[in-house]
Amino acid sequence: MEELPQDQVEKQVHNDPVPAEPEYTLEEIMREFGGWSKREDEPAEPETMPESAETENSPPPQTHDGQAPAPQSVTGDTIRFAPIRDEPEEPERPKIWTYKGEPAPQPEGDAAEDAEAAEEAAHRARAERAEQKRIRRLQKMQKHQQRQKKARRPEQPEHVFSSPEEAYRAYCKGGTIKLRLILSVILCLVSAAMLALCNFSVAGIDLTGSTRLLSVVMAAAAAAQVLLAYDVLLHGVLQCLKLQFDHTSLLALTVLVTVLDAVSALISGRIPFSAVLSLELTMALWGELELRTAKRKTMRAVCSMERPVAAVREEKAWHGKDCIFRAEADVAQFVYQLELPDATRRVMRVYAPVTAGLTLVLAILSALRPGGDFLWAWTAMLLAGFPVGALIAYPRPFSMFARRLSRSGAAVAGWQGARNLGGECAVAIEDADLFPPENVTLNGMKIYSDRYVPQIIGYAAAVVETAGSGLVPLFQQIRKNQNGRHYTVDTFRRYEGGGLGAEIGGDVVLMGSLAFMKLMRVRMPEGTRLRQAVYMAINGELAAVFALNYDPAPSVRAGLLSLTHMKGLLPILATRDFMITPQFLKHRYKLSPDRIEFPTVEERAHLSAPEAVREPKQGALMVRPSFQCFTAAVVGARAMRSATRGATAISVAGGVIGAAVLFLLTFIGSAQAVSAWNLLVYTLLWLLPTLLVTALGGRT
Repeated sequence: MEELPQDQVEKQVHNDPVPAEPEYTLEEIMREFGGWSKREDEPAEPETMPESAETENSPPPQTHDGQAPAPQSVTGDTIRFAPIRDEPEEPERPKIWTYKGEPAPQPEGDAAEDAEAAEEAAHRARAERAEQKRIRRLQKMQKHQQRQKKARRPEQPEHVFSSPEEAYRAYCKGGTIKLRLILSVILCLVSAAMLALCNFSVAGIDLTGSTRLLSVVMAAAAAAQVLLAYDVLLHGVLQCLKLQFDHTSLLALTVLVTVLDAVSALISGRIPFSAVLSLELTMALWGELELRTAKRKTMRAVCSMERPVAAVREEKAWHGKDCIFRAEADVAQFVYQLELPDATRRVMRVYAPVTAGLTLVLAILSALRPGGDFLWAWTAMLLAGFPVGALIAYPRPFSMFARRLSRSGAAVAGWQGARNLGGECAVAIEDADLFPPENVTLNGMKIYSDRYVPQIIGYAAAVVETAGSGLVPLFQQIRKNQNGRHYTVDTFRRYEGGGLGAEIGGDVVLMGSLAFMKLMRVRMPEGTRLRQAVYMAINGELAAVFALNYDPAPSVRAGLLSLTHMKGLLPILATRDFMITPQFLKHRYKLSPDRIEFPTVEERAHLSAPEAVREPKQGALMVRPSFQCFTAAVVGARAMRSATRGATAISVAGGVIGAAVLFLLTFIGSAQAVSAWNLLVYTLLWLLPTLLVTALGGRT
């Protein structure tokens, strides 16, 4: 055999054609992996040894003279393979397979088309069923949402008035309620005195043996008070018929049960609970009087406002946080909000029916014991469980705040208004709030440019007007006094460093503080240190300096202090005047800048823009947009809200504890502990914290 040259051998080795992959039929694949039976008519292919193995076991090639050729040197193109060693063959293991079924015959011709059409129709049917299921699920969800909306329908006002004047006239009616309250107080004192004489000797007078006569007097006094408080009890009955069982309905039920128990007590010779009922009726009349007084004073203040301004709350107005602004007032909405139920009434709509039903069940349990008295036990638990403080929890602080706010020229829209202004929120403070226009004056002016003075003044006024800051009235007056010209700003920019930039007629105008001018590298005269001044530069050259005086107002400082110390409020400077900074306020008003937020210049411009208020929730009305009225309305509404919630919580706690204690005492039959005097003392003890909370809240 003729030996080929080395270059041809390498070329042949690397250019061998790649063998094509053999094609297998379905039967061959299944026969290979275990499926159908093995074909008998096909001979087995002989096993082939690897080419490399044959090469290794074959004798070495020889030359024509019988000698072995010299070994060739190993080059970079030489590839060496590891030798293949013969390994012992493992015995063939039996194959385990599972019968997977015969393959479905493939349709041909028209049969294939029919199968494809059937598959398509089945797919469409499945899609239609899925779509119908989705529609049914969506309809079910919509019905569920509609039911939830009906269940959570918004509260409706008790009365609807067409105008503030009509509401004011309605609140002025009922002048006899003050007289009825005075008579009720007298009867309550008489009843309490009779009860004290039944239990103790007073000033040497011992009438403990005449309890029957004293009981008759107490019962008569309570009956008279029932007639005096007819309007409150009638309201409770109507609320019960409307399926809105509240504390007035619970009071009506308590009156009915107590009167029946008083008759039974007079027959049996027991001291009735009439004195406790007298106290609760007196508190009911007091609460009604306070509520009418508050509404009357509120509407009188609203009727006196010609162009009122509203304190509103905008949700997520600043960094996801609610913010309180001033906006255009809606008097009709204010009257509507004033008649919405307060927080105490909403709580009582849950507490009152639960208390009525639970005390009834507990009274039945107490009556099951030997010698038990159902009427006596139920009366005691109703009187102890009745939250007497809830009768004045909202009316008293509302009345106190309405009286104070009316003198400040503001009015809160009842509980709904206090709710809209409560909670965690920010308060936007603008330029005119901190320094009213009359408190910003011009101390002097110096011109450094050779330009025409009316032009310089006109440029300054145009930039300030475009910025919309609190300096607009001052610079408009300067332009008027100096015969300044009117210019239009072509481009405008706010700078974070405390200044403004504009382009007017091709001139670049900068206005700002001394620090801003140094930041913009405007050359200043040597020795310039006046900081309470507005500097103006045209085309990079100092043009004018306006020395200003910011006079602090005592009322503004008081308002800032009230805002910074009110829990849940975060004052935010929504100012456009580049002179007003936290450090400047610290210098002028002696306030700590840590409690006042100072946003970026763009954020301040957005917060002070009218478009910042889109969906306002009205809380209060003000006769004028002054900072004093604004802070009085916001702080007053929040204090009223806190006082109402605190008094309601105390009243509910006293009622729950009282009902539980009286159940235990009546269940064990402790008639001496469940006495009229002890029950009266218990009621007074829980009434005192309510009076204290409402009084302190009203004086905030």
